[in-house]
Formats: sequence, structure tokens, C-alpha cells
Amino acid sequence: MVKKVVIADDHPLFRAALKQAIRKISTNAKIMEVSSLGEASDILAGEDNINLLLLDIHMSDSDGFAGLIMYKQAYPLTPIVIVSASEEPEIIRNAIEFGASGFIPKSADLSVIREAINTVFEGQSWWPEVDGLSKLGRNGRIGFSESSKLFSTLTPTQSKVFMAIAEGLLNKQIAFKMDISESTIKTHITAIFKKLNISSRTQAVIFAKDLEKNTKQD
Repeated sequence: MVKKVVIADDHPLFRAALKQAIRKISTNAKIMEVSSLGEASDILAGEDNINLLLLDIHMSDSDGFAGLIMYKQAYPLTPIVIVSASEEPEIIRNAIEFGASGFIPKSADLSVIREAINTVFEGQSWWPEVDGLSKLGRNGRIGFSESSKLFSTLTPTQSKVFMAIAEGLLNKQIAFKMDISESTIKTHITAIFKKLNISSRTQAVIFAKDLEKNTKQD
């Protein structure tokens, strides 16, 4: 069976490294490359049976783990492996808690990347050996920011609307982008504000910035 893999990363050189690693494992894999969360969403909505999503946690239109949370809600059976230049144990632990199947540091060499991807292809999880990760406990819990907890209560559609608001888009622009009515967008915004305990677009932007604190710039 042909493997279907989506690489969502805004660094062309690292996308190339991931693609090379995949080709070593599966020469006929269907590899789809994107550089934004929006493009990844379009592919996931249009393709069935994605075998793996390799997701950079900080792209131009994403805020930390927002993409991971959104995709795990919408596509719970799709394995998602986080790729990041941030290798702090807390960030890796957050990836575990939010449902990722693995975490590939961007400092990893090609053989390690290949090992990680192959492990996930085989239905297992893969996590790097990082000082401090074992102290946090891979099966325990750590405290998340209140914003992360609240964001995880949004539906996939609400997550997309929220992220569009955080980008500064107007209701009519969001409606056009998502191909739904403006009145539906307003309904979603009302629900989002209630769930996140905010009351304005300015507060939504501040909320998004707080979410972003879970990660560091790649």
C-alpha cells in the first residue's frame, strides 16, 4: 500500500531532509509538502487515509500546539509527529500530552529522522532521548497554561475560526476562506469567546500569544 505523508514545515531544507528520510523507507510514498497550517488543512480535508502528518509547531499561521490540538480533534486516527528546533523536555512532554505520536528535533541527523518515521509507520510512538524528559515522566502529567486547556475545548471548526481571528481577518474574510456564511462565522465566534472566556478580538490576539508561549520560535 502506498504511504501518504503530509510534511507541514516552512523550512524548505528541512522538508527536503524529511522527504529524503521517507524515500529511504518507502520509495513510492505519496509525499505532500506544505508550508502553512492552512495548506495542511486543505490537504487533510481532501485526502483519505493519511498515514503520517509531520508538523512543524511554529509556522507563519500557527500558534504553538494549536495545530496539533486541532488536527487530533478532527483526525484522531492520523499519526502526527511534531518537528521542531525547540527540544526542551517540557515542549516534548506537551506534544505527548496533546496526542502526538512522536517528536523529531530538527538537530537530528538523517538516520535518526528515518528511525523515527519508520517507528511511527509501524504503529508505535517515537520520542528522543532528552535530558530531563524522564524526570517529567512520559506517562505522568505536567501543568499546562490555562489558555492551552481552554483552547483544547474548541471544535476543529472553532479552532480554525479562532486562528483566523488571531491573524486579524474580518468575519467576511473568514467566511470566504472557510466557504461558509458570515452569520455562521458570527455564531462560531460567540461560542469561541464563551469557551475561552474572552469578549473581544483584541483579547483573542492576546490569548493566541499566550498559546504561543508553549513553544519557542523555530
